[in-house]
Amino acid sequence: MASTLNLGGVEELLRELEALAPGLTSEASTLQSSIASETVAAIRAAYPSVTGALRASVQAERLSSTSSARVFTQVTVSSPYVEYVEFGTAHTTPTPTFVPLTRIGREQFAKAVIDRVKARGLDVGGDLR
Repeated sequence: MASTLNLGGVEELLRELEALAPGLTSEASTLQSSIASETVAAIRAAYPSVTGALRASVQAERLSSTSSARVFTQVTVSSPYVEYVEFGTAHTTPTPTFVPLTRIGREQFAKAVIDRVKARGLDVGGDLR
């Protein structure tokens, strides 16, 4: 089931941030890659392993962007039975793993970027929720 969130004015905001904090995109790209790798490792470690196929199916992939100020990394689990582990069946208990651990990764990334923006002397407001 896919969900979509549309935000207006993002490109303008990104251009302004890049002007205020030069080099932040490069740092964010490195941070995102590192945090995605940590998230993949955490998901793999949390999944049960009988054959190792479920753990091996967890991957992080850098996605391309048309904007130099945007970085995208996608974490996926391609095993055909991942939903049975995550949501359970009539015979098994749900073991939520992917959503909680990717949420933690996103929060870590946001905090790391905010810390770097603040280190450049800029104020950051809002909430990570």
